[in-house]
Amino acid sequence: MSSVSIKQLPQVNEINSEDLLLIQTPTASNTLEFKDLIIGLENTTFANTISTFNTEIEALSSKVHTLSSSEITNTANIATTFAAIATNSANIALNDTELATNTAAIGTNTTNIATNTTNIAANTTAIGLNTTFRGQFSNGDPTSDSGLAPTHFLNLTINGTVYKILLQT
Repeated sequence: MSSVSIKQLPQVNEINSEDLLLIQTPTASNTLEFKDLIIGLENTTFANTISTFNTEIEALSSKVHTLSSSEITNTANIATTFAAIATNSANIALNDTELATNTAAIGTNTTNIATNTTNIAANTTAIGLNTTFRGQFSNGDPTSDSGLAPTHFLNLTINGTVYKILLQT
């Protein structure tokens, strides 16, 4: 049998899954297809690095899960907030309508107050309670044009001014 050194064999640039590896064991020489080659983490020089990365990946996965749960909660909160905003918008629109109605009512009431003030002035003049009439009695009770003695007076206060009305039979 002739001896051939492994160093004398030609080199390849890549290994494909169907290529064979030569394995020397204490009892025999064997071949192994490259696709069946398994290198365990304990047989690598970078096992600690991979272990550290694995721990970090697990921690990040936990954080992602927590964030996903928070996102679900936040999504529900956002939906609730949007519903509240829609309700508030509807209430604002309703309040705007009521405000317009109330503003119109204020305008109507202002007009009615002006009309009532005019009517009070006309009625005051009609029953003789104008400023000229009030001035006649600033120093005493009113007297009758008929010359009869007064029998009764009716005190009437309008806007803080006391009026005496002569009642005579």
